[in-house]
Amino acid sequence: MTDEELLMTMHSYPDNIDVLCHRKIRMGVVGDGGWEICDDPEVRPSQPCIIYSFGINNDFSFDDDAAKVYGCHVYSFDPSMSGLEHYNRSNHVHFYKLGLDGKTYTNSRNWTMLTLADIRKKLRHENTPVDVIKMDIEYSEWPSIMEMTSSRALDGVRQLLIEYHVYGTTREELLPRLKAMKAIEAAGFRRFYSHKNVYTKYSVPGFPVERTFCYELHYLRH
Repeated sequence: MTDEELLMTMHSYPDNIDVLCHRKIRMGVVGDGGWEICDDPEVRPSQPCIIYSFGINNDFSFDDDAAKVYGCHVYSFDPSMSGLEHYNRSNHVHFYKLGLDGKTYTNSRNWTMLTLADIRKKLRHENTPVDVIKMDIEYSEWPSIMEMTSSRALDGVRQLLIEYHVYGTTREELLPRLKAMKAIEAAGFRRFYSHKNVYTKYSVPGFPVERTFCYELHYLRH
């Protein structure tokens, strides 16, 4: 593809879906911070169930609603929230001051970052299905996706909710991100819902209408 074709693809692909979910239920606030879970009978979480929520930013509304509606144990992760370590927010919502990335290390902010495979191992979930993973992790989704697809850490995951941060126009920025999106599909996931973050609107050079640089894509294992 030319550089222009890559840019057009980056801002066209997230606008479309592949499979139909007949009943979506929004967990969390109606504005920024809430996410849709597909509630169709064959894919809805059912007890005993596990949900991972990466990126909290002091908003537990998705986590609290998902625990209340489905009775799942929700594991909430955010390395950036000050004053908190591991604690149980409720009987079903468990917070960890950990981040998700493409490798396990301590970053320059002294945040502990782990791969999905290492997090599942830490929580003894290596062989336990994870019903839903939600990720809003500020560009760390890109290295995380490449690691979790190559290591097969997504095995047993039924729904995957990702906010893609796509700001950028160069080939060096766009091509790896499109490859990461392709890797998600190669791992067996298909899009059932797409939502543009209205707080990050901007005009893309050459694109006929206004875009955003944060797309929230919701996937089912298909």
